[in-house]
Amino acid sequence: MPSETRQLLFLLTLAAFASSASFRVCDPMLPGLAGEFAASTAKVALIITGFTVAYGAMQLIYGPLGERFERFRIITLATALCSVGSLGAALAPSLEMLTACRILTGVAAAGIIPMSLATVSELVAADQRQATLARLFSGQILGMVFGQVLGGVCVDFGLWRLAFGVLTGLYLLIAFALRQKAHLGPATRGATPSTDSMASLYRTALGMLFARETRGVMACFFVEAVLVFGVLAFLPLYLHQRFALALSEATLPLMLYGAGGLLFSSVAARLGRRMNHRAFPVAAAGLVALANVVALLAGHPGWIFAAALLSGFGYYQLHSALLFQITQRAPTMRSLALALSVSLFFLGQSVGVSAAGWLVGQGRITLVFAIAALGMPLLGLVAGRQIRPA
Repeated sequence: MPSETRQLLFLLTLAAFASSASFRVCDPMLPGLAGEFAASTAKVALIITGFTVAYGAMQLIYGPLGERFERFRIITLATALCSVGSLGAALAPSLEMLTACRILTGVAAAGIIPMSLATVSELVAADQRQATLARLFSGQILGMVFGQVLGGVCVDFGLWRLAFGVLTGLYLLIAFALRQKAHLGPATRGATPSTDSMASLYRTALGMLFARETRGVMACFFVEAVLVFGVLAFLPLYLHQRFALALSEATLPLMLYGAGGLLFSSVAARLGRRMNHRAFPVAAAGLVALANVVALLAGHPGWIFAAALLSGFGYYQLHSALLFQITQRAPTMRSLALALSVSLFFLGQSVGVSAAGWLVGQGRITLVFAIAALGMPLLGLVAGRQIRPA
């Protein structure tokens, strides 16, 4: 791989890191901000839901934009706009202004990771793409952990504005570095932009949802999110209820889940070479299913901690296989296909968490894990049938 391409991929990974950090930085802040602005936790939570809704909705905009304009330029502009939103959040005099700035950041951040995935698909040959996508995941995972730690530490010291200040500086540095690489020409331009109208691109997007070539993979994205995030959302509560762990201890498996993803990204290239391409997602889903069985049967929380590491490895293995396939199935409309997949993935998260929340409210939290344990092997088999070799 040429050194210039390596540099671009490194910058895209940094951009994904910053985007993921923004996504999670407010999670630990809610109690502190509720006191700061004398508002209810539900009202303060709008800084998270506003960001998330904006991020998900904007996929329907960035998909067509990625086909009409140079993706690298979109990523650069989105990163720069994130610095504006983060700076506004750092200086916000009111909760309403903070919420508005978080929505602005969500609007901008939505264009970074999907456009980066599409750019990687253009820059990297098919036989190296899955391993490269896994390295991009490592930036996302580290960004999530960094965002949560940054937000938690800053709010503990009463310096929540500093967290947004750090993100502002990070975004500015990345945007400047991306702008400096714009001179590399074809490497940053990618495929020739489409001349189709936005209306035509939206018709194409609607067709992708039902086309035999893409609908199976997109459905897998949705089901994957339903099964995985329904469990993740209530794993700390499960540990708290079953083993009487403090909530601070009960969140440790979420970090181990991310560590499992990092472990996968470090061995993704070797796994891709050694495993049968159809067995790759089947084995991945099997690991996640096994982790859920362990969670149900464990007599000690340590087993669930280990299961979280295993589940993180399997989830990122499955997700990378699906991402690779969607870039293969729509080689001339990758931005559109990836944006649609991300939208379905977000919808699946919402459905999964809502359904799991209803079961938890009925006192049937173990059923959440049982459904995932049974559903993941079926998903793996379906995903395996969707896989085509590079």
